[in-house]
Amino acid sequence: MIIKKPSVLESIISSTPSVNIYRFRLQDHQPVDFVPGMFAMLYYKDQATGEEIGRAYSIASEPGVDYFDFMIELVHGKLTSKLENAKIGDIYYISAPYGAFKFDSTKKKFLFLAGGTGLAPFFSMIKYAIKNNLDADMSMIYSVRFPSWIIAREELESFEKLEKPKVSCTVTVTRPQPGDGWTGQTGHIDEAMVRKYVPDFPERIFYICGPLNFVKAMQQVADNLGIAKENVKTEMWGQ
Repeated sequence: MIIKKPSVLESIISSTPSVNIYRFRLQDHQPVDFVPGMFAMLYYKDQATGEEIGRAYSIASEPGVDYFDFMIELVHGKLTSKLENAKIGDIYYISAPYGAFKFDSTKKKFLFLAGGTGLAPFFSMIKYAIKNNLDADMSMIYSVRFPSWIIAREELESFEKLEKPKVSCTVTVTRPQPGDGWTGQTGHIDEAMVRKYVPDFPERIFYICGPLNFVKAMQQVADNLGIAKENVKTEMWGQ
């Protein structure tokens, strides 16, 4: 039996022009136990019609708290159209956790390859490592189309100031525009980019999350770099 817990929409952060970060706090205030990387099902119930809409979202918050953070792209779908007009205090329902995309805390060195809102599970992993004072070495390459599409940019930059765990993040912009002020890395993630920013990549476990085409491309990058399939973990969405 699937348990759908009522949860109160506590905050909405407009992080990019198309992505909001939503925090839903469980009404029973019971801490949630899960492995970072897993996802939850978020449901909206129309009280007038009884219609229920559910979608899967990676959990961006850490385990052991009584809330869920989700990084949601507003694509004008059935559920996101509800979220676009959501108000603080609205009740949604959540069932969790699900999925096999799980952080292996017995390992020490990681490479996270994220595309768009695929950043979400890596926030959960990093926050878990911070909370548990893990001696982990986490490198990330994060791909976005435009600089304004970098989700939770300030928090992402704050991770790099940590001594433990060690976190380094390279953002690459695939569609730089004149006048956008971007002076960092550009282009799609490829083998050369991994070698440049994460030269010790053979020692790392690869975690890849993003849209289907992004994940397929990153799996090919990992394969071209000679990474064993058992050291490549993936989570994707889309057709």
